Formats: sequence, C-alpha cells, structure tokens
Amino acid sequence: MTTEQAKEVLRNAGYYVDNLWSIHDVDDDSLTDNQKQSVLAMALTNERIMEEIQYGIRVGIEVINHNF
Repeated sequence: MTTEQAKEVLRNAGYYVDNLWSIHDVDDDSLTDNQKQSVLAMALTNERIMEEIQYGIRVGIEVINHNF
C-alpha cells in the first residue's frame, strides 16, 4: 500500500490526513529516527498545541454554521 492509499483509507474512516508530520520535518541529523518520533510526539501532544487545535476546531464550526 502506498502512502496515498493509506491516507485515503484513513480519510474514508473520518480522519484528517492532509497535514501529517514525519521524522523528515525534524531538522536535526544528530537524532535517530526514534528520537525524531519522540520529538514529534512531544510537540504534537503539547497541551498548548492541543488547546490551540481545539480552539481552531471551534472557530471552524462557528464559521461553517454562520456561513462566513
């Protein structure tokens, strides 16, 4: 299965997959792939980041509901 096929499976299951992060986004060649995964996990599960995403979701709902 290609990456695009995997994304399509997830999209069909209701997931948003148009903004995925990979170890290639962690710009530090001194880190192992596992360490880069850890960096991504820390960044993407950061409480402040998750609050901002929830805020953005609420704003998106308001925009769609009010046809702005």
